[in-house]
Amino acid sequence: MPVNVIKRDLHILHNYVLKRCARFPFLASYKLTYRCNLSCLQCPFWHMEAPDPHFSSVVETLEALYARGSRILIFEGGEPMLWKGGFYSIHDVVAEARKRFYRVGMTTNGTLPLDVPTDILWVSLDGLEKTHNRLRGAHIFQKVMDNIAASHHPRIFAHITVNSQNANEIPELIRFLKERVKGITIQFYYPYDPENALFLDFPNREKLLEEIIRLKLGGYPVMNSRASLDALKRNHWRCIDWLIDNADSDGSMHLGCYLKGRAEVDCTRCGFSPHTEISLAYQGNLEAIRAGLQIFF
Repeated sequence: MPVNVIKRDLHILHNYVLKRCARFPFLASYKLTYRCNLSCLQCPFWHMEAPDPHFSSVVETLEALYARGSRILIFEGGEPMLWKGGFYSIHDVVAEARKRFYRVGMTTNGTLPLDVPTDILWVSLDGLEKTHNRLRGAHIFQKVMDNIAASHHPRIFAHITVNSQNANEIPELIRFLKERVKGITIQFYYPYDPENALFLDFPNREKLLEEIIRLKLGGYPVMNSRASLDALKRNHWRCIDWLIDNADSDGSMHLGCYLKGRAEVDCTRCGFSPHTEISLAYQGNLEAIRAGLQIFF
């Protein structure tokens, strides 16, 4: 067994099985930059203003996230591939992260070459061509698909955020993506503005999730566990939010819910499937544990 696998398993055993009274995050998201080349309807971050951190500040944040307990890191934005600090590029940032964390991922809008050396690369896709372009505010769908086809990255996943405008075509999108990506992860849009009409009501969410489960059982590469998909139908799950840590581009950090410091928290409207999955895994759900291993390892 490789040494890094032994270290991973011992870390999990010590901090999340034997020391149940302690609170160590396991997964961190790092919003490296708020800058983006798109202005998506569902995203509140692209219009936030903050300077990109210098490379030395990025390394300090990586060190701090590691010291706080996290062993998996996901770069987010804005568009993280736009980050640049003098002579340093996003490739240098990823290389620094891989020195520290068991697995490093990134979520991108897919408009730039998909060549970063992360372990997992999520490309956000919000619908088929017409819907995706409308939600993203630009005619980019075909460019994104061309970038996926041209990439040599071994683990490109599609990440779909479901909302009221794209829900009806999600099953068709999953079928379309089956032979084009290694896997598909699903989450639901959270209304940063409580009046936002993009929020999908729960009766329609439940109906869609039943169809997604059928597709998963039929061999389509939906990576969410069935347990988490069931739990999301009516949010019947207990959130262990401190398992996830969050860092913003200015280096500030907050442990727990993705929304802390970013929006009003309303757990009844949650659709953040990573929280669902990791919470179920911590509580011993074997399907969620298996999903985590399949996605990250």
